[in-house]
Amino acid sequence: MATNTLYLRTPAKINLSLVVLGKRPDGYHELLTEMVMIDLYDDLLLERTTDPGLHLCLSGRPVDGDLASNLVLKALSLLWEAVKKKGLNPSGGFAAELTKRIPVGAGLGGGSSNAAISLWGANRLLGNPLSVDELREIGRGLGSDVPFFLGSPRAMGVGRGDLLIPLPPPEPMVILLWNPEIPLSTPSVYKAIDPSSLEFRGTVELTEKERSNRIGSLLKFGNLVNSLEKPAIGLCPQIGKGIEFLEKIRPGNVRMTGSGPTVFARFPGREHALDVSREMKAELGGWAGVFNLLVEAPVPGM
Repeated sequence: MATNTLYLRTPAKINLSLVVLGKRPDGYHELLTEMVMIDLYDDLLLERTTDPGLHLCLSGRPVDGDLASNLVLKALSLLWEAVKKKGLNPSGGFAAELTKRIPVGAGLGGGSSNAAISLWGANRLLGNPLSVDELREIGRGLGSDVPFFLGSPRAMGVGRGDLLIPLPPPEPMVILLWNPEIPLSTPSVYKAIDPSSLEFRGTVELTEKERSNRIGSLLKFGNLVNSLEKPAIGLCPQIGKGIEFLEKIRPGNVRMTGSGPTVFARFPGREHALDVSREMKAELGGWAGVFNLLVEAPVPGM
């Protein structure tokens, strides 16, 4: 029996590594980034309605900006257009209720995840007229991280970070997150990069072999590295304080994720991580939580 309603969860992610090599010909930056999903979720209720149009109701954490600019509505609109281009003309519309739990503007990919899972869910409610590759292509136009959430829970992103190489599921691991609750805009962090710190001062145009070699080196050594950390700390010094706090407890297991300001640390056990998260909040304020790496894709068939 066909369903008209889906209850979905959209996960956050962390970047175990994020290397900015230089500027691409299209103006974006050439990246190498290992991403893994974690079990911190926003909740999404998606319903196909008989009334035309797209509707979104938000609750939970506040989200800046006009509701019409939310990535869920943008994703649903683009999906609807793509379905019509295939010669289909579905009736009605969609209503979405999104409960935000993932910190906003935090380098955790919450908005991208919302968009990706909205694409998947709406496509399913319409009878799957689009392939996963077509959904990823739509997602690529919404943001570099969106295609990642339509695949395996661990992947290497290259190019803008939107070209994905699936990796084996991660080993089970406990992750402590700390966020100073000071949102950072991704463009501002990239703008603050010191060009002299990049491997390529001119335009980056890597061959597939060159990309493959660099990916192999990054995975082989397994170092936690983030080229955006220094410019982000320049904009938000609290990030540095969070890293310093955690490095005293888990040296070599601490990094900022994405464009920040969230900091993460790897822990062998949950109880220790919970104790540290409480100490960190008491000393530095902000938000903290303890989560696990996902070993399965957030939606079936990925």
